[in-house]
Amino acid sequence: MIDIYDAETLIKIYKSLNKRCDALDKFIENHAYYFSSSCEELGSYDVCNNILDLMSRKNQLINLKVIVDRAIATLSEKDKKILYIKMNYSISMAEICGIFNLKERTAFRRLERAFENLADAINASKYVGKLEKILNSEEWIINIRDEVKDRRQSYKLTQIPI
Repeated sequence: MIDIYDAETLIKIYKSLNKRCDALDKFIENHAYYFSSSCEELGSYDVCNNILDLMSRKNQLINLKVIVDRAIATLSEKDKKILYIKMNYSISMAEICGIFNLKERTAFRRLERAFENLADAINASKYVGKLEKILNSEEWIINIRDEVKDRRQSYKLTQIPI
């Protein structure tokens, strides 16, 4: 199941997916070019397997983007707008308040609701298993999810009334 931590992670990484796919393309091209001449030493089987593994990673990232796009398409306009801003711009909650003309607490709740609705949309799709597999196979995504989880949990600890 996709939770709110995963939903926020997906929004945080969304913008970088195209860049990562482009980087993988360049790496695949360089790998094929530089290692093709030394296939006798390395073995053409190993070189081909390395290239196929890299292509598989790129395919997973493309699938991740498509799954997120489809889930976002099912959300309300309010959710789409706030997630779009969060995905494409590194802005503070105060700036989000200004854009939507909201008080900070209201903006925070709207963003939280959008993350929850995104998680619900993904969980209702037939792609939830595939997305979980991708999220758990990319170390850089796992690291970002851990950062999101740590930040959210430390925030909750500061909000407990004494």
